Amino acid sequence: MTSMPSLMIASVLALAACNAGPGESSPAPAAATGDVLGVRDGRTTLAVGQTLLIELPSNSTTGYRWQVAETHDDLLLPGAPFGDEVTDPHPAGMVGVGGTTSWRFRTGRPGTATLTFTYRRSWETNAPAETATYRITVR
Repeated sequence: MTSMPSLMIASVLALAACNAGPGESSPAPAAATGDVLGVRDGRTTLAVGQTLLIELPSNSTTGYRWQVAETHDDLLLPGAPFGDEVTDPHPAGMVGVGGTTSWRFRTGRPGTATLTFTYRRSWETNAPAETATYRITVR
């Protein structure tokens, strides 16, 4: 039998998820970290003081790295990790293994921002191989 507090928490979380529009995430925590996962090419809404987590697939062994254009000063405060790549599990000695690059931001004040990440080689001047955009609203 489900306890009343558990049922109430589940109901509140379900209603919060319904409140998000298309391409928008509600401020529901991601995993056990309490972070809100950013919605790529969509809108993510958070409250002041919440933590935004951006994770992008990467493979620095190719020379490509994700770069963030700007951090929007006091609206999105850089946290840790900030641009760190974690390699996917692989057998010892295997080369060319990809991973995930992560950025964490703490929201500092209400407002809106657009975070743009580009995937490119630092020595190349041509267009990036990939671009990821996140529209952030802090309430």
